[in-house]
Amino acid sequence: MKLLTRALLGGIFLPLSSFGQILFSNGALLSVSSGAIVQVNGGAELAQTTNFTNQGTVTITKNSTFPNPGNFQIGNNSTASGNGFYLVEQDWVNNGTFNFGTSTVTLFGNTQQLITSTNGVSTVFNNLVLTGAGVGANRKKTLQGVNASTGVSGTLQLNDRELETQTNSFFVLNPAVAAVTYSNTFGAEGFVSSLEPGTLSRITNFANTYIFPTGSSDGTLRFRPVELTPQTNIGSEYTVRFNNYDANTDAFDRNENDGSMCALNPAYYHSIERLIGNAPTDVRLFYVIATDGDWTGMAHWRTASSDWNDMSANTSAINGGFTTRTRTGWNFTNPGFPYILSTTRPGPPDLNCPAVCENSFNNVFSVNGGSGNFQWTFPSNGTITSGQGTSSVLVDWTTGSGEITVVDMGANGCSSQPGTCTPTIKPSPAAQFSYTEEGTSYAFTDESTGSITAWNWNFGDGQGSTTQNPSHNYEDNGDAYSVVLQVTAANGCMASLTQVIEIFQDITVPNIITPNGDGTNDFFLIKTAGIKSYDLVIVNRWGNMVFQSSDPNVIWDGKSDGKPVDEGVYFYKLKASSATKEYNYQGNVTVVRN
Repeated sequence: MKLLTRALLGGIFLPLSSFGQILFSNGALLSVSSGAIVQVNGGAELAQTTNFTNQGTVTITKNSTFPNPGNFQIGNNSTASGNGFYLVEQDWVNNGTFNFGTSTVTLFGNTQQLITSTNGVSTVFNNLVLTGAGVGANRKKTLQGVNASTGVSGTLQLNDRELETQTNSFFVLNPAVAAVTYSNTFGAEGFVSSLEPGTLSRITNFANTYIFPTGSSDGTLRFRPVELTPQTNIGSEYTVRFNNYDANTDAFDRNENDGSMCALNPAYYHSIERLIGNAPTDVRLFYVIATDGDWTGMAHWRTASSDWNDMSANTSAINGGFTTRTRTGWNFTNPGFPYILSTTRPGPPDLNCPAVCENSFNNVFSVNGGSGNFQWTFPSNGTITSGQGTSSVLVDWTTGSGEITVVDMGANGCSSQPGTCTPTIKPSPAAQFSYTEEGTSYAFTDESTGSITAWNWNFGDGQGSTTQNPSHNYEDNGDAYSVVLQVTAANGCMASLTQVIEIFQDITVPNIITPNGDGTNDFFLIKTAGIKSYDLVIVNRWGNMVFQSSDPNVIWDGKSDGKPVDEGVYFYKLKASSATKEYNYQGNVTVVRN
């Protein structure tokens, strides 16, 4: 059956139930009464100046072999009005006027359906309902070349379908929180997908949470909604787009940030704008840890500085199969629409910064808590002697101040923000002393400067003293001792000085020996005290060496090569040294046997 109307018929009122292959009106006045049901199995076209009023239910199916089956098309000069129901299995084509009233349009096809126009008309629906059983591309209801809207009292019901706006936008003009609904079965949600500059736009005027169920089937299928919660009832307009790819693709370089983040989500980002209003707004992003990774914060692209800035998102929650990050009270004060999940650098380590004495050793710098993997940086007057890479270091410090920096390198490759301190440098005393000697008794005099309050002497022989000007008696002649004075000033700083003293050092050389075996003066014995090196050479009058020794305990017995030398004069040269002196002796010794 074909329902065919022409303008010359004047007006046609369709009965309670009408069925046909196509509905074609070429300028007629058509009316579907309340409660009436019209089912067209091939398509409907309102041509010329058709005026169509629907108060009942009109169902357009694809059950036909006629061209464009399942389409509902409003011609250029035609009008469709009324408060009825439209169930369309294929495309909604509006080239004329659609007065939506309180009507409901349901796109229920199992193949991809278009909301379109050949002359750029943007349809405003009252209620738009998306249903069907198609999968993949056949899940889509697509805006082709036009924007579309639901009215100020209408709703958008996505169910489990994808409303694909492409580069167009869909506007929800009803400020009610429930003006957008969708199936929230995890993994099978309904959502709105868009390509730049397309968006999902919502009007708000309640201090309540508005859902923007955005996602994409382009590449990896993802449903990643956004929730915006204005904190006042001021009327506002927000737009959201889910970009299902790396932000670098759009020149929002993830390597460029304010230094407070060590990683940004490479899989996707959102475009969020507030076009109208000034209410502080809570911004909540959704992600799935299993596939997206875990994130500790959110970042916002600042156009002025061309980098990502941390938003201080400090609220995390679990919502079904999703984890969320929320920035409360966001004011949209900085231009730039991209928003992204981030890993925020931990705050600076809690650094203990002690006061340091100049020219001091083994000063301890440490941090509390953290991963245990720390990188320390000191100025040139501080030298780490041990502990680099740990939570505590030992440092030798010379003079002058300087800033110290420590970074927690973290266990996951995300280093912290640097902790810094500038230690107070306290002046150190200067240690100095002198001494006088009388034999093996020494009197020491402190000559240190710098408000000294304590003295600690080490005399080098296991003995010491804590008096300022001590005396000490050494028991062994011929030895050298390292005397150390350590002083402590009133500010706790210390200094030390070491001096080496030698106890009674001397050399005595004989000038005659009588090696006749009578036990008296048989050897050429040089007496030494405190000597550390020794080199003796004895030659005859012709310059031939008759004896040599580098040990003062090896003495000449008047022989050369085991044979007694002749009586007469011999010449010697002696080079020796103590810890503080060098000696050079030369002379002669006379050998007498009888």
